[in-house]
Amino acid sequence: MNTQLSTKNQLHLLWLGQACLMAVLAMSLPYWPLYLAKLGHVAKSELRYLSAAIYIAPDLVCAFTSPLWGRLGDRYGQKAMVVRACFGLFITQTLIMLTVNAYLILVYRILQGLLAGFIVAGQAWALAMTPRTNHSAIIGKLQSATAIGTLLGPLLGGIIATYFGYRSLFFISTIVCGSWMIAFLVFLQDSSVRHMDQKTKIYQTSSTIRQSIFHRAAFSLLLIIFIVQLARSMILPVFALFVIEHLHGNAMTVGFLYAASGAMIFLTAPFWGKIFDGMIQFENRLYHCLAILLLLSALLQYLHAFATTAVMVLVLRLLWGICLAAILPVILRLLVDEVSQDERGTYLGLGNSATKFGNMSGMLLGVIMESKFGFSNSFYMIALLYVIAGMMVLLRVKSAPMVATGALYDK
Repeated sequence: MNTQLSTKNQLHLLWLGQACLMAVLAMSLPYWPLYLAKLGHVAKSELRYLSAAIYIAPDLVCAFTSPLWGRLGDRYGQKAMVVRACFGLFITQTLIMLTVNAYLILVYRILQGLLAGFIVAGQAWALAMTPRTNHSAIIGKLQSATAIGTLLGPLLGGIIATYFGYRSLFFISTIVCGSWMIAFLVFLQDSSVRHMDQKTKIYQTSSTIRQSIFHRAAFSLLLIIFIVQLARSMILPVFALFVIEHLHGNAMTVGFLYAASGAMIFLTAPFWGKIFDGMIQFENRLYHCLAILLLLSALLQYLHAFATTAVMVLVLRLLWGICLAAILPVILRLLVDEVSQDERGTYLGLGNSATKFGNMSGMLLGVIMESKFGFSNSFYMIALLYVIAGMMVLLRVKSAPMVATGALYDK
C-alpha cells in the first residue's frame, strides 16, 4: 500500500514501533514466577523450572525459525514479514491474556517464537529501503530502539502490575501489538517496490567456487556473533548475585548497574553506525575497528574481576556499553555486505539465530562457571571469549582480499 510518508518518516515510525513492541514484550519478563504462582495451578517445586521454560521458549523456537521467515521476506517482501510478526505477537499475547493455565501459557510462548521474529523483519525492511552507505546507521538506530524498549519494559511492567495486576500486562501488550500491526500495514511502503542497491548480473551468475567463498565468509561472521553473544550473556544469570554478594549492594544497585550498559547502547549505537558508514570504502578499517572494540571489551571484563565497589563496576559497564553499541551492528553490516540483496533477510535471520543461541548458551555457561569457579574466573572466561572473537576478526583481515566493502557488487 502506498503512503504519503517519506522514507525517513517511515524509518522513524519503524524505530518507534520497535521500541514500543520491545517494551511491552519485556514488561512481563521479570514477573513470570510471580504471575504463575498467583495462578495457583503450579506446584512450588515446578514453579522455577516452568518459569524458566516460559522465559526462554520464544527465543529458542525463534532461533530455528528466523532464517525461514527471513527467506520468505526475501521472496515476498519484508513489509509482509513485519506485519506478520506483529500479527503473531497480537495473537499470542491475546491467548496468554485469556488463559489461566500455566502449561497453556508455555504452549503460547512457543507459538510466539514460531510466529514472531519482528527484529529481523524490521532490519531487513529498513535495509531494503535505504542505500548501502547508510546501512550501519540503520542497524545501529534499530539496536537503540531495542535497547530502550528492553530497559523501560520491566520498569513499566512493575508499575502496571502493582496497580492493575499481572494480567493487565498482556492486555496492554495485545493492544500495542495490534495497533502497530495496523500502523505498519497502512504506512510502510512495500520493500519489494524499491531496491536501492541492485547487484550485477556478474554476481548473480558467479561460479560455485565464488559463491562458496561468500558463504564461508558469512559463516565465520555468524560464528563471531555466536561467541560475542556467548560472552555478553554469561554474566546475566548471576549478575544480581555478583552485585549483592561481592559488592554488597541491594536491589536498586543491581537495577542501576544492569541498566548502565543498555543506556549506553541506546545513546551511542546510532553514532557508531554513522562512523562505520564513513568507513564503507575501506573494509579492513571496519575489521580493525571491530577487533579493537572486542579486545577492549576483553580488557573491561577482565577488570571486572578486580572491581570492589559499585562505582568501579558502573564505570566499566558504561564503557562496555559503548563497545556493545558498536560490535553487533558492525558485524551484521559486514554480514549483509557478504551476500546479495535478495539474501539479506535470510542472513539477518541466521544472524538472529546465532545471537539467540549465543545468549542461551552463555547463560547456561555463566551459571556453571560461577557455581564451580566463582565470579572472578567467570569474568576471565568472558574476557577470553572476547579475545578469541577479536583474533578471528583479525584473521579475516589477513585472509580477505584487499577490496572495499561491497565493491564487487557495485561495479
